[in-house]
Amino acid sequence: MIRLLKHVLIEYGPDRDAHIEAAAAAILETFPEAEIEVAQGLLDDDLLLEVRIPISRMGEWPAVSRRAHAFSPAGMAVSLHARSAPA
Repeated sequence: MIRLLKHVLIEYGPDRDAHIEAAAAAILETFPEAEIEVAQGLLDDDLLLEVRIPISRMGEWPAVSRRAHAFSPAGMAVSLHARSAPA
């Protein structure tokens, strides 16, 4: 299965663990088959959730992304880069 790679930025802060949990829950609610990994962000203290979703469901991502980012202080940090990878 071809999957789309999307990112959710998790900024450093006292509620970072709660943000990770809330963002993952929002993603898995819509995409129970999603693969989620925590990766290093561009800045030393930032993290990324790398989310792989089925490419056939990519139209659902914008709404899920808004919910996942709603917990972020920045609120709008989203990577628009995507790539397909064989599953």
